[in-house]
Amino acid sequence: MAMTSSDPMDAHAKAPPPGRSVARMVPPSHPSDQNDKDKERNKRLRELRDEVQDLQAVLDTVRKGEAALQDLAAYIQRTKADVAALLTDIPGADPVRHVCNLCEQISASPLIQNPEDTFDTQTQLHHLNLLDGQCKKLIFQVGMITIPERVNAWLRMARPGYYIPFHAVFEDELPDFDDRVKVLNYLAWAPRAIESGLVNAETGLIYRYSLDPGRRWATFLGLIVAFAAVFALIAGVAHLPIQGWPLQQSHMATLLVGWASVLAGVVVHIGIGAAKRAQAQGGRPPIIAVEDLFLWVNARFGHILFKMLLALVGFVGLVFAAGPDKVTPLNSFLVGYSLDSVVEVFSVSLEQRATAYVAALRQQLGIEAEA
Repeated sequence: MAMTSSDPMDAHAKAPPPGRSVARMVPPSHPSDQNDKDKERNKRLRELRDEVQDLQAVLDTVRKGEAALQDLAAYIQRTKADVAALLTDIPGADPVRHVCNLCEQISASPLIQNPEDTFDTQTQLHHLNLLDGQCKKLIFQVGMITIPERVNAWLRMARPGYYIPFHAVFEDELPDFDDRVKVLNYLAWAPRAIESGLVNAETGLIYRYSLDPGRRWATFLGLIVAFAAVFALIAGVAHLPIQGWPLQQSHMATLLVGWASVLAGVVVHIGIGAAKRAQAQGGRPPIIAVEDLFLWVNARFGHILFKMLLALVGFVGLVFAAGPDKVTPLNSFLVGYSLDSVVEVFSVSLEQRATAYVAALRQQLGIEAEA
């Protein structure tokens, strides 16, 4: 749709064509494909979005009865001129063409053409609702174009292992939650649009990974070493020459099998969670990109180590609460599957035992508890 006037928000703009209410999604460009013109275009688009958001907020006061349209006529006219000036510096080729078309649709509203006129309440409310929907679609379309560049800028300021809370960071640029979810899914479906970032659309987090292959290999090897160290630690505690130590060499096989069962429970819990999320997304299968394994390990290395520590705490709690002779692959698996709840229960039990032991020790030493 070509613009028929140098001012896309003047009285000669075309009426909104039918069937154009669905926002368009185009594949994002790779960061290396963007040039200075694209960055300047995105800057202008963000300024355009600010103008439209402010206009939307002003019109909302009219819809709520907090202000009269005629009192805001001068502001609306200035906004028309500002938008026209911005659009002259924005190329109209795809994907910006839809933004220009939405500006034309907004300009077709009598409230924008002649804000000084008086309208009956029903007619004015009808046009205000139409304008609000058109402004929302324009803000969404601008976000689709400009937010990938902004995400990359945030990632460049982060270190590997950090994450960007997408909804919190971009709430001002895209106020509607459902629209932010659409953009987040859009980024997840085109991962190369994000440089050094991995998108988790379910949690709304974008994780930073290192661009250095050497560092990614190092974290992967570090994870293997961590797993091996825990297995060695569990085998070692069965050989401690400590009097009264409840673990003996005969328990080593039981402990190693139990620890492996805990890890299996954690993995199965993660897999079932992914299957449930896939059902919630309309049955779409989860994206399993094996090539991204090193990236995920690098981006979430700290989280994986923390999860392993929790699993170890849960397993140790099981061993000392139930006794090494009662540790079975089944109850160990269940500990791993319901790790968070088990750790909480065992931590409370451990705290109670520690409190009782300290009280008994104080009594043996003849130390009276302080009031």
